[in-house]
Amino acid sequence: MSPKRTHHKHSSTKSYRRLLDRLAAHPDVHRVATGRVTPRMGAGRPVALISKVRPVASGLSITINSDGAMIDAYVITDRPDEVTAFIAEQGWSG
Repeated sequence: MSPKRTHHKHSSTKSYRRLLDRLAAHPDVHRVATGRVTPRMGAGRPVALISKVRPVASGLSITINSDGAMIDAYVITDRPDEVTAFIAEQGWSG
């Protein structure tokens, strides 16, 4: 594994950085990059760590629920079905 497969655009909590690094370590993932970070309104904990997984031309677009924020991230892969199955196996999606 190359050491720079995950691009952390924003300062982030360790919990979701660990998730992105584990996702980047998957053999079918070429790269993971974070995108927009938006504050999350409302009380309570999120139901799932990853609330949305959407196919895009380059792979997958995912939305991560963190304490107080929602983070959009992009997973560059040519095998999105396998990566989506891996996310579900890890219990990251609802």
